[in-house]
Amino acid sequence: MGRRGENIRKRQDGRWEARVVQGKPICGKTNYKYFYGSSYQDVRQKKKSFLENRQLMRLDVIPSLPEKTGMEDTPFRDVVTGWLLSKKSGVKESTYSCYSIMAEKHILPVLGELPVSSIDSSCLTKFLEKKKISGRLGGGALSDKTISDMKTVLMQILRFAKKQGMLRTVPDCPSMTSRQPDASVLTAWEQTKVEAKVLEEDTPFGLGVLLSLYGGIRIGEVCGLQWKDIDGKNGTLSINKTVYRITDMDGQNGAKTKVVIGTPKTDCSIRTIPLPITVFQYLMERRRDGDCYVVTGTTKYMEPRVCLERYKRLLHRAGVADHTFHTLRHTYATRCVESGVDIKSLSEIMGHSDVKITLQRYVHPSMDMKKAQVNKLSCFHAGGQISGHAYQEIA
Repeated sequence: MGRRGENIRKRQDGRWEARVVQGKPICGKTNYKYFYGSSYQDVRQKKKSFLENRQLMRLDVIPSLPEKTGMEDTPFRDVVTGWLLSKKSGVKESTYSCYSIMAEKHILPVLGELPVSSIDSSCLTKFLEKKKISGRLGGGALSDKTISDMKTVLMQILRFAKKQGMLRTVPDCPSMTSRQPDASVLTAWEQTKVEAKVLEEDTPFGLGVLLSLYGGIRIGEVCGLQWKDIDGKNGTLSINKTVYRITDMDGQNGAKTKVVIGTPKTDCSIRTIPLPITVFQYLMERRRDGDCYVVTGTTKYMEPRVCLERYKRLLHRAGVADHTFHTLRHTYATRCVESGVDIKSLSEIMGHSDVKITLQRYVHPSMDMKKAQVNKLSCFHAGGQISGHAYQEIA
């Protein structure tokens, strides 16, 4: 058995477990990182390696500390705590939960004990570069999106510190290169297979899949959609709520997470979506009472995790390769562009605040579509010398 104070124990399932405190609690609960293995020595070594790597990272980002007095000596941990308290009543519960988790799991273990005055541009750059390479708690790199979000949070905290008189100036934010990953889109054949399986099984859950394929709605919005949100006269559906699971910051009854039904992620996400007439008619033939959720057919909601699991099983039965539920949203946007839907209308349907988001993130024209577009130049005949020749291989 492990020595007293090591935080290593043998579980009832036979595995060994070690835990490390990630930081002092901000919101009432201490955050731990856990390691598992088949033996005591295995988890002890994993714990030791983690602690050594964390210490090396701390030493690598800490700059030479200038002499400061007064509020500039305030530990960065206290600044973060104050910033979180200032945000708690002004942001969505899900947003506050994300802020708190990012602070406790990533920022405070490395920067928490430093004076706020020592957090300069060099320190921020080293911290973010390290996180980008090996910041994932389970090992590996963090995504560009996570690094970008972390950078945004850090700058908000430092601006808060300046406003409170703890900093003279806010350091410049380092520029971090990022690349938007290519979105997954169903091929026409895969979409046909999925739709055929939905029609064959004819379940309430299948209606949610169709609404994402022909309305571009997110998985949480699908789970939160009730029949009263569907306008039977105008053929539209209203997106005004979403279902998501977040960390329970209150920790009541020992629960670590909880399901929340709240407003969509942004004001632009609250929207009205027109449906294709054939999809709308199919939907109306299966209408339930207004308080029933579309994907369950009852007054009980389905949380996104369960929705995703059911969707994965549907793909397997349809003989289609595995992909995320969000692929349906990508597919909808791409099919709309291929069908000639103007970008401004599509952007509003998708719930984006700017058409650039729609163009950069969801529009992925195929080579066939590109050829069809450039073939419109066939009206140019170069003074009668070029006629409507088909593509042919040039030797």
